[in-house]
Amino acid sequence: MKRKSKQRKPYKVSSRNLAASSKPSKIGLTLAVISLVLTAIGLVALIELYPRLSATAASPTDPDDPLTSSKFTVSNDGYLKVTDIVSACFLWRAGYGTHDTVDAKFSSYLAENVSPPESKLVPTEGFTVPCTGHKVVDTAPPYIPLRLMKADLAIVVYYRFWPFTFHRTRRLFRFVARTGGRNEIVWEKQPSGVIEPDFDRFIESYGGHFPVLIPKSYK
Repeated sequence: MKRKSKQRKPYKVSSRNLAASSKPSKIGLTLAVISLVLTAIGLVALIELYPRLSATAASPTDPDDPLTSSKFTVSNDGYLKVTDIVSACFLWRAGYGTHDTVDAKFSSYLAENVSPPESKLVPTEGFTVPCTGHKVVDTAPPYIPLRLMKADLAIVVYYRFWPFTFHRTRRLFRFVARTGGRNEIVWEKQPSGVIEPDFDRFIESYGGHFPVLIPKSYK
């Protein structure tokens, strides 16, 4: 005789089992939300702490030599110090002339390199960057003195920000000269995107490193 197989009773899922199985998913969702919030807070804090350099221009003190007498100030407006700072004035385009005629033009001219003490800036500190260390154009009698007709330049700043000192970055601050009737010059800040390609080509022509060794003929 064959034995009758015992039939198993169907397993009933109780409401307690359903509640228990739903708890891990709720906990996981809560942890995911907390993780997203903490990530967002971290990103905001990182952006807030990211170095913020700025540059301002002072009007020339000598109307007969506006480029030499113009001074620019680079400041650290962030919350962290910046190190390994080297800066220079990149004279992108300039023109000298008499009346309304441009007689002498210059382009891609890099002035001497300058750095703050110990090559670092703590928050709220700044340092001065000259445009040129000497008179770019000079005339002697009986020639009529040439005056600056136009100028477009960038204050270039290379730096590292603490604590990520392994990464070196740069900023270009562009200023365009607005000339007045009495050789008055006002420097107006403009976006620097149009200058960067020419600056990159200039740096590549001198080995691709900054600061570059400025040729004596430029000084």
